[in-house]
Amino acid sequence: MNVDVAIIGSGPAGLAASIELAESGLSVVILDEYYRPGGRLLGQRYEDPKAPETEREWDGMKLALELVEQARKRQVEIRCGVTVWSVSPGWKIELGGADEKTVHAKAVLLATGAAERALPMPGWTLPGVVSVGAAQTFTNLHHVAIGKSVMVVGVDPLAISVALEMKHAGVNVVGVAMAPRSPMTEKLSSPSHALSQLAKAADLAPNPLLRLMGRLAGGRLGKMAVHALRWPLLQIEGIPVDIRKAVARIEGEESVEAVILQSVSANGVPTGREERVEVDAVCLSAGLYPLIELAQVAGCSLVQVPELGGVVPLYGSDLSTTADGLYVAGNITGIEGAKVAMAQGKLAAVSIAQAMGKSPTLPKEEAIQAVKRARALSPIRFLPDVEQGLAKMERLWREAWLSKEGDEAWRM
Repeated sequence: MNVDVAIIGSGPAGLAASIELAESGLSVVILDEYYRPGGRLLGQRYEDPKAPETEREWDGMKLALELVEQARKRQVEIRCGVTVWSVSPGWKIELGGADEKTVHAKAVLLATGAAERALPMPGWTLPGVVSVGAAQTFTNLHHVAIGKSVMVVGVDPLAISVALEMKHAGVNVVGVAMAPRSPMTEKLSSPSHALSQLAKAADLAPNPLLRLMGRLAGGRLGKMAVHALRWPLLQIEGIPVDIRKAVARIEGEESVEAVILQSVSANGVPTGREERVEVDAVCLSAGLYPLIELAQVAGCSLVQVPELGGVVPLYGSDLSTTADGLYVAGNITGIEGAKVAMAQGKLAAVSIAQAMGKSPTLPKEEAIQAVKRARALSPIRFLPDVEQGLAKMERLWREAWLSKEGDEAWRM
């Protein structure tokens, strides 16, 4: 199969890019290993208080269907259920699970998204323990409750969002509590870190106390806010959120039967007696990291930028990479929301179209500004220091260009 552009990943970034590329007159194929297009959009459903009043309900499933329809109307070919196992300069893409094993493209856009970090703890292998992403997919895509009584472990914007989604679906969410302290959890077991994370989710469920504590957490009174929350004061839509209690372990014979809660100090050190809470499901949340394996296979330089979620491809402001003809968009560039991913997809498509001598529907600078606006209007911020991460990426990209002496000079 020969196309102008191959997009790997059918989430918000990939779908938005495909529409812009097709409108620029380029032939496009989208490849995705999942059985249907949409990526993480499929499981998203929440209220966006930053959107205009008539657009506040964010229905990811509906949006995904609309994007797919727009793409197909423009003759974009979407191939789901296929696995890309190799991307080599040229560009040659090799597939598993498909009748046609190879795709040749003039340019490639990697929109591979992100994966969930594991949260190992005593009892986490019991049936009834699921990741927060799986809980979101079960709830919003398949309309299946993961349990009758659910405890969410891990305090962050995604965990709060999914806890609310489960509650709205009729699940009894008994609470959101901290992860236990261990060498694996690091910041995840810190009440101060949890409070700063909670502040980023305050818009999802307006809560004056939460906003107050969030502001205090970011200032000199942060320690006072953490100490004050040794009392169970915080609730979001009736769900108790306890940053001074951690789930020490999950118990059950053949499946989840209960969690053991234990009070923790302001530093996350276990204190006091244990408390048994009966539940039949546990949802673990430890954050996301960019999926960069195909970028590495394709020969793209990678850099460590913790503010963006870990190791990411080195990319410029137009989302081009150190590999000629290879572009990136969405969570592979850093963990952000779907609105940013869609804007990035469009920017990458504009960059590709211009590089291939086509006329995109908007100037590149306008597409860059659209990404910044989407970032400012995102209702959820998954990482607190994204701007610092982007500034670091800009510096690294500039240094790479200044030292560029032939293709090999891109390797860092």
